[in-house]
Amino acid sequence: MSLHAIVFAGPSLGGSVMALPDGVELRGPARRGDMLRAAIERPAAIGLIDGLFETTPSVWHKEIIQVMAEGIAVYGAASLGALRAAELAPFGMVGIGAIAQAYRTGQIERDDAVMVSHAPAELGHRAMTLALVDAEHAIEQVEMAAGARALLLRLARRMNFRDRSWALIGDAFRQATGRDLPPIDQGLSLKRKDAELLLWTIAGPVAVPRVAPPPQSFFLRSLRAEISAA
Repeated sequence: MSLHAIVFAGPSLGGSVMALPDGVELRGPARRGDMLRAAIERPAAIGLIDGLFETTPSVWHKEIIQVMAEGIAVYGAASLGALRAAELAPFGMVGIGAIAQAYRTGQIERDDAVMVSHAPAELGHRAMTLALVDAEHAIEQVEMAAGARALLLRLARRMNFRDRSWALIGDAFRQATGRDLPPIDQGLSLKRKDAELLLWTIAGPVAVPRVAPPPQSFFLRSLRAEISAA
């Protein structure tokens, strides 16, 4: 199998993934420099779904533009990839799925709407908390009174991404109303849906981007030199 695309993902795929399309290689969440390192392998495309952001520097915007300037298509979806795709759409990064579209149109404005705490690589980067976009998506599918829906959404939005879970949302709803959480399909995940869509999209034909290199700042030059020397 020849390498066609490299995709960086983790918790958005729920700790597991369907059979990968031919030519697509899956790697863990990206950190600063990972996309430039992947570009050395000359794939036709690179997909960014999940990225690290607290324990290590996250993927730079200029890093992504540099990759595209080298003739590699870049796609983003579901999590950090959706954010970067919305920010870099004018430069040619392609957003995939509902979340990327919502960021691009301003329907989602909070960076933390897609954030979760997750397990380490040894445990498959499995999500340990609930992303706000997934909570909102599941709540919107349920038939309930408008007031109850508004309360549930408000409770979910108040929680920090490091803590948010269906159990905590249920506890807060019970304290506020004296009632149990209405039946909700807690397995629904808009992030996973968008991430899987990126995998299948990136496996198909991709257009070579025509992007000018970003300004070669000291930091970008240093990062490229570090990667070249490794």
